[in-house]
Amino acid sequence: MKGTLLDNVVAAMENNELQAYYQPQYNPKKGVIGGAEALVRWVKPDGTIVPPLEFIPELEEKGQVGIVDWFIAEEVCKIIKELGDKAVKISVNFGREHANDEHFVDKLNKLVESYHIDKGLFGVEITESDVAAEKEDVIAWVHRIEDAGYTVSIDDFGSGMSSLSFVKDVPARVLKIDKSFLADNCQSEKGRITLESVFYMAHRLRLTTVVEGVETKEQLDFINTCDCDYIQGFLFSKPVPHDEFFNMCTNEAPIAVDFFDPFAHQTAFGQVRALVDAVYSKFSMVNFVNLTRNSYHVMKRENFVNSLLPETGSYTEGYKFAKSMCSEDDYETLDKAFTRENLLAAYNRGEKSVVRIVKQRDDQGIYHKVAFEDYFMTHPDSDDVFMVSFIHNVDFSEDTYVGDLSFGKQ
Repeated sequence: MKGTLLDNVVAAMENNELQAYYQPQYNPKKGVIGGAEALVRWVKPDGTIVPPLEFIPELEEKGQVGIVDWFIAEEVCKIIKELGDKAVKISVNFGREHANDEHFVDKLNKLVESYHIDKGLFGVEITESDVAAEKEDVIAWVHRIEDAGYTVSIDDFGSGMSSLSFVKDVPARVLKIDKSFLADNCQSEKGRITLESVFYMAHRLRLTTVVEGVETKEQLDFINTCDCDYIQGFLFSKPVPHDEFFNMCTNEAPIAVDFFDPFAHQTAFGQVRALVDAVYSKFSMVNFVNLTRNSYHVMKRENFVNSLLPETGSYTEGYKFAKSMCSEDDYETLDKAFTRENLLAAYNRGEKSVVRIVKQRDDQGIYHKVAFEDYFMTHPDSDDVFMVSFIHNVDFSEDTYVGDLSFGKQ
């Protein structure tokens, strides 16, 4: 080719040879499209496709890749507008050179607003290598993008060595898990545990998860046990051109996904998640307590004292506060059961739990029947006495558990 690479790329844009392809991201359990990543393709007049690896790295090295990024960004705005109410969020890769452009957000705003599309449908992807190279600049850049109303994704998580550090520091909302985690087809125990741990971390950080490079049913089955949000890979779809993607979003039925029993193939994370969900649905308040050190930590609270009790503190003070919300008629019962001294005595007697039902008032001064259930625990690495405290409303009618015993009888 004559001229510089940049000249040739500009000519390719003018001749409609440079195109945006879209790889859909699917809900792995329902088989429906929930998003996509926009990728650049150079399609020659004879139909041959020049892969990005043959021209993007050189443009990046010369600091010239921005022209391609903005070209793809505009193509994304066009198709989002075309899709209308069928639009899904589409993400565009922007290299680290944009982090040094103090007008980047203004340019992006101007582009998106010119097409009158929702900012929430336009995503920005950055890679681990971007952050590792110019960490402070990229973190500040991501802050500006998120503050402007766009969603930032961390791409290729796990492909490098600094992943945990940049996930901790970068204020992104989406974690794209690299296909390298699927190299063993999710068949080895070590591989499954590693991937499961990544999902656990992502959920704790409240990050939306996307797994890249999903190609087999075995990978899909395991990913579904980890409560993944979206998958991106050849199992469901390769990157496709504009018209095909438009049709997929507007006309195609969901991809059929085989029924998968999560309890028959449960991972440790899946088991814990199901258990926690069940516990949290039953109990409006859950506390972890170290009786030996007289401390507590609130794990969940959605009851009458949720806005008043501190997240952590002295168990003795926390108990006094909870007691003050109860009926004076129950003070003696509460003290016999739940003072720190009496709980330790119950533990030393070999009791497994202490349970009482008392009356507790809400913000309007109305009393409710509430169950306090404390369960003792030990830890192999500590001699301290631990306890999990559950509190839940038991304002049930008399037949809640008994029901009508004559029902169904002839």
